[in-house]
Parts: sequence; structure tokens; C-alpha cells
Amino acid sequence: MAEEDSKRKLTGIISADAVEYSRLTGEDEEATVRTITASHAMKLRYKPHTPRLKIVNQYIKELFRDELPDGIKYHDANHTLHPIKGVVAVANSIAISEKLSEHDRELLIAAAYFHDTGYIREYDKNEPIAARMAGRILKLIGYKPNEIEKVQMMILSTDLEREPKTHVEKILCDADLDHLGREDFFKLDGRLREGRGARGIDVSDDEKWYKGTLEIIKKHQYYTESQKNLREKEKQRNIKKLVNKLENIKKKKRDRI
Repeated sequence: MAEEDSKRKLTGIISADAVEYSRLTGEDEEATVRTITASHAMKLRYKPHTPRLKIVNQYIKELFRDELPDGIKYHDANHTLHPIKGVVAVANSIAISEKLSEHDRELLIAAAYFHDTGYIREYDKNEPIAARMAGRILKLIGYKPNEIEKVQMMILSTDLEREPKTHVEKILCDADLDHLGREDFFKLDGRLREGRGARGIDVSDDEKWYKGTLEIIKKHQYYTESQKNLREKEKQRNIKKLVNKLENIKKKKRDRI
């Protein structure tokens, strides 16, 4: 049933875009893709730059809109699809900075689109679900088996307990945790906390929450030179802010004694 629903949704997406899709996938598809890529490469706001990614983009937008549970506050559509700060946009920017090939960049962005779709079905250990979903949908769109396998391995690498191995896996992991080195880190950490609370998890203890966050961010590393240069300094500032928050919490507790 799920596959039939996906087929119907994709048929509608492709039909609505049939004229342009046919034009773009004509005899000179590679040249067309290069032209589109060049026109978008230096822009901050990302838009899907290949015919297949246009279909993926529309599918993921509708999937998040129609099926994402209400309790998901951080791993939502904005986390993936925001045109500047979303994982798709950030992955694209890193790929360009890292001089990734056009083919690998497309596969990377496909993986970025799907990397959190597993949250629709399961909160914990959702990466295998997302990988299976990507495999099913990308096959319908026309991706080849070897391309799909590469996308799936990228998605699986975003599990915090796994170590990314390939260049593209490292780029996706850096994009996924880009916010650790941004000024909006604490705002997004608050949304993650809100989402955990919505699932019935007790997140009322400030000290416990910030200790957990500090542990994660101190263990984290950016893998690509691009992200090290762009985000590491701000990440270290966020670590200092977390330490200060914890010191202030402890001081208030001591003062109450």
C-alpha cells in the first residue's frame, strides 16, 4: 500500500512538471544540468538543480507536510528543507566548497533530502527506515542500483554512533550537525528539548539537559575542511556558553542551600 501511494504521488509530481522535465532530460541533459548548476552554485538559497532532484524535492515536501508527526519539533521539514540553513542547502554548499563531482553532489543532496524521513515511522534508530524509504522512492524516480546504495550508505552514516567513512558521508554528517557551530544553536537545542518533552520524556531538569548537550557537542567533530573553517570557532563558543550555563545553574543551587 505504501509503495502504491508513493507511485501515485510521484506520478502526479512528474505529470505536473512534464513539459520542463522532458525538455531537461533530452539529448543534451548533461549540458543542461551543468548550466543549471552554474547558475545556482554561488547562491545561498538552494533549489533542486537536476531533474531528478526536482522530483525528490517535491516528494519530500509533501511527505513532511502530510505525514510527519506533530511531536517532531527539531527534525522537521525546516531542518531538512530550509533554503539556507536546512541540511539539503548546507550539504550543497559544502559539496561545492569541497569540489565534489556533479554526480556525487546530486547523490549527496538526494541523501540529505531523505536522511530524516525515518522520523515519520520511528523516533529512535530511524536511519535504516529512511534508507529503505530512499531506496524504494529513488528506484521509482529512475536512480540506478549503485546510486541508491551510495545514497543509503550516506543516510546510515548520520547515526551518531557510526563513523562516516567516505567523503560524501562526511559532508552529509557535517551538514546534519551544522547548527552546532551556528549562532542559532541554543534556539534549535530548545526545539529539540521541546520535542523530547512532547514524546513524554522528562526534560525539566536544566542541569541534566545541558550536561547531555555538552557531552554531545564536545564529542562531535567536523570532518571537512570547509566546515572546520566555517563552524569550529562558533562551536567552541557554544561549548563555553554551555559550560557557563551549567556553572550558573550550580551556583544558584548552592545559593539556595
